[in-house]
Order: sequence, then C-alpha cells, then structure tokens
Amino acid sequence: MTSIDNNSLQRVSMLSLSVVIVLYLAHALPLYFYNVALPAILRHQGVDLRWIGMLSLLYIPWAFKFFWAPLIDRIYIKKLGKRKTWLLFTQIALVLGVLVLAFTQFSYGLTVFVVVGLWISTFAATQDIAIDGYTVETFSESEYRLGSMAQSIGVALGSMLGGAVTLWLYQYYGWETALICLAAMTALTMFAIFQIKEKTDEHIAKQPPSLIRAFKRPEILWALALIFSYRIVEAPAMAMLSPMLIDQKWSLAQIGVLMSVLGAGVGLLAAISAAFLLKKVEATQLLIWAGWSRTVLYGLLGLAILLGWLNHWHVLLGVFVIAFLAIRYIAMTSLYAYFMQNSSKQQAGTDFTILVCFELLIYFIGGASSGFLAKALGYGQFYIVLTIASFISILLSIVIIKLSKKHISTTGNIGKNA
Repeated sequence: MTSIDNNSLQRVSMLSLSVVIVLYLAHALPLYFYNVALPAILRHQGVDLRWIGMLSLLYIPWAFKFFWAPLIDRIYIKKLGKRKTWLLFTQIALVLGVLVLAFTQFSYGLTVFVVVGLWISTFAATQDIAIDGYTVETFSESEYRLGSMAQSIGVALGSMLGGAVTLWLYQYYGWETALICLAAMTALTMFAIFQIKEKTDEHIAKQPPSLIRAFKRPEILWALALIFSYRIVEAPAMAMLSPMLIDQKWSLAQIGVLMSVLGAGVGLLAAISAAFLLKKVEATQLLIWAGWSRTVLYGLLGLAILLGWLNHWHVLLGVFVIAFLAIRYIAMTSLYAYFMQNSSKQQAGTDFTILVCFELLIYFIGGASSGFLAKALGYGQFYIVLTIASFISILLSIVIIKLSKKHISTTGNIGKNA
C-alpha cells in the first residue's frame, strides 16, 4: 500500500512539474518574441540602438502588475478554480493579441504596434500572476527548487520557440507566417491548463490578500533590497547582446540558433544543475556565486572587444553569449527559489508578483538605458563599466543577505504564512 501511495505521489509530482513547465512556456513565447526576435529584426532593418533599447518600455505592465495581483488572488469563478479562471482568460487574450500583431504588421504605424504590444504584455503579465501563485501553492517548501527549475525550463523553451523559431520563420517566410505560428504555439499550451489540480481549500486566506500585508513582512523588504542590488547591472549587459551580434555581421538565423537554441539548451542544463546545487547550498549562496562569475565574464568581454579579438575570432562572441545565458539561468533559478521561500501561501500570487515586478522594473530600467550607454561609450568600454558596477553590486548583495538573515533570526520568521 505504501509503495502504491509513493508511486501515486511521484506521478502527481511529475504531472505538476510538467504542467508548470508548459505554463511558463506559454507566457514566455510572446515575451521572448519581443525580448529576442524583435530586437534582432529591428536592428537588421537598421533601427537605431536607442529605439531598440526603448522596447523594454513595452514591459511596463510587468513592472506594475502587483497593483492587480491581489484581485487575481481574490476573484475567480469557483467552478473553474482559482488559478484556472485567469489562466484560460489570459491565454485566449494572448492568442488574439498575437494574431492581431500578425495581420497589422508595421504598415499600420507605430501607434497600433505599441497598443497591440501593450495588450500582449498586459495579459502575459496577468497570466504570470496566476502561474506564480499556482507554483507556490502546488509545491512544498522542500520542492521549491524544483518549482524554480520548472520555471527556468519553461522560460528556456519559450526563448527557443518564441525567439529562434520565430526568427527563422520570419527570415524565410515573412512576418505574417511567423506570427501566426507563434499564435498557434501559444494556443497549444492551453491544454496544460486543463491538467491543473488546484489545492484551493488548503490555501484560503484568513484575510483578503493585500499589498499592505505583504510590505509589512521583513522577508519581502529584504528581498526587494537584494533584487535592486543584484539585477540593476544585469539588464544592460543582456539587452545589448542581440544588437552587438548584428553589428558583428551575424545573420538573423545564426542569432536565433545561438541565443534561442544553443542558449536555451545550455539554459536547460543550467537550470537542472542549479536545482541540484540548491539541494546542497542556499539559494542566496548560489546567487552570489553566479554574480562573481558574471562580473568576470563582463570584464573578459570588454577586454576582448577593446583588444579586437572579436574581429579575428568571429565565433568568440558566440561563446561569450552562451556563457552569459548559462550564468543568467543559474541566477534566475536561484532567485526564483528565493522568491518562493519568502512568499506566503495565503497570498502566493501577490507576494511572488511583488518580488517579480520589482525585479522586472529594475531590469527594464537597465535595459531601456542600455542603448544610450552603449552608443556613448562603445561596446568595449560599456562592458568594462558594467564589470566595475557588477563588482560593487555583488559586495552590496552579500551585505544585504547577511543583514537580512541577522534581522529575521532576531525577530523570528513572523508572518511567513500569515
């Protein structure tokens, strides 16, 4: 009997893990179209770096979705389920948005393009609230590393399909075909929603979910400080990779394969490795290790550009990009495991969303400024400046982690499940 129960639990756990992977894939598809494919397409058409950097502003809904996160935790159709209600609604809206983008193209002007982009971004952000809440509610605290790994795997697959495949389709078949295929891929992920097994009764909040309750908890405040210190440097470095590849005469197909096939494959391995390491070390410790690796890599890339190595060894830039992505996925898996540890199950969507929103806000600010900095300094000096900034960032992050542990151990883990 015990063996049967254990096998049943294992199957449920694997099903939950698979569902979470597909759900994160669903919202990553349009996200990585904008993040990977579109910057390369625009740079290929000769668009200025400053405008490409400003694409990050389309993600403003992601930075402010915490304002409506309590509503997603609170309002739903009981017959459908707390998370399934919003997942179905937002998925339909995403498919429609991508189809509209496919048929409007660029010929309808910048206004239509921006409005549709904000539509897609808003519903993808809202969907992410429900996915994050479902993940925190589904996994036990000891399994958070697996939930974080599933999230990273879903994002990596979304990068591969939304980035590389869409770029390849655009280059050989044009905008309309590429976007229709993206909409079809997004629609297919909807099948995972019907496999959700919610545990709504276990996580009914004693009080209505609210932002005030979240910000009263010291764990959330310390996490926000760590996010600011750690992520402010990473965004500019990542935002300029695609434009730099174009300027180094890489084709769109090559960039797609590099960043969203090889990169996603490395990302999958990095996420699985990070989940394994998180069984042995704390999430914050792994995050710091990734931060030091990031700092060294920025410095090496800056020197390689200034010394002209990239002109002699064309493939060297690709090696740097793959290393960047591997470190990023390790850091992302560690950071999201840390977010889950600090989110209350009573308002999981709200707490996790606050942390993700602040992370994205910092990331988008850095991304929006990256084009201006790279154009003013040149790529080489740009990455040297980021090396120094990253060194300071990691030192500050270490101080924040030590202070947060000291404070929480002194005051007690108050309100974790409040």
